[in-house]
Amino acid sequence: MSMRRYLLHIAYCGSRLRGVQKQREEHEALFVSVGGLVEKGLQRLRPESIEQLYFSSRTDTGVHAVCNTAHVDLSCQSEGLCYEPSAITNTLNRFFKKNNAEIRVHKTILVPSTFHARYDAVSRRYLYRLAVTLEPTSAGRAALEKFMPVAEIGKLYLVRPPFDVERLEPVCRLLEGIHDFASFANVQRKGDTPRETLREIKSVTVTPGRPLLDPSQDPLYSHLQFWDVNVHGKSFLYRQVRRIVGVLVGVAQGRFNLQDVQHMLDYPSQRNWSPKVQVAPPDGLFLLDVEYPLHVFAEGEDSGQRPQE
Repeated sequence: MSMRRYLLHIAYCGSRLRGVQKQREEHEALFVSVGGLVEKGLQRLRPESIEQLYFSSRTDTGVHAVCNTAHVDLSCQSEGLCYEPSAITNTLNRFFKKNNAEIRVHKTILVPSTFHARYDAVSRRYLYRLAVTLEPTSAGRAALEKFMPVAEIGKLYLVRPPFDVERLEPVCRLLEGIHDFASFANVQRKGDTPRETLREIKSVTVTPGRPLLDPSQDPLYSHLQFWDVNVHGKSFLYRQVRRIVGVLVGVAQGRFNLQDVQHMLDYPSQRNWSPKVQVAPPDGLFLLDVEYPLHVFAEGEDSGQRPQE
């Protein structure tokens, strides 16, 4: 029996999916996670065995991906190349299409058995899409939702004015670099293994965004101003990007300031999250890409094959 490792480049709309991680309660008749659906699709290849899928980024429920990556080992009886990478891509996409799953595999690559989708990644880029209503609204989410264009449902976070973007530049610069982001982490449960909260943020930027449709095609767009938050780093804590966005929104709305953010970094603690700030919802978050150094794709003694599409 021969075993080969494949790297999948996967895109998905997370609105109707329960994140990447396969759920314990999932069974053959009910697959609602990205991982569960991919595993079910791989069974169409009828391999001798399917080893566990390892994703580079374990995105949460409701989060989208332009490109996430995952590796998997497939075994078959014959020697040599078990499956052509293009056959894996096509088989999975037929399965997703037939089952109305909002997932697509854009590329499959044969990689050495030493490759690891998560641990070999050197950076990840996230985009968070915001839109500010141009007119004040009453309190409550329901008052904001009347401004939501239908094409943006599940893919955008609506916030109310005021929103002073000029306040955000020094905050973005402050968040960049190596910090202990314990204040941006979820509170751990009693008995959980302590985790490392030191992370390096390579860049945080806030730039003008744009709608998914031409504004002339939906009059609701005339009530909104779009902003893109781009965050680039090697790795992130659970919900760290959404917490960073929450801090930026709080500062832009005047509920939080640069000194408050400095305090969170100077005194890192899982219980130091300010009640003035709301964690941004998953709707507007997109994993854009995952970067690997070229040497991890190099031909190994165990592979016998060059990486290929």
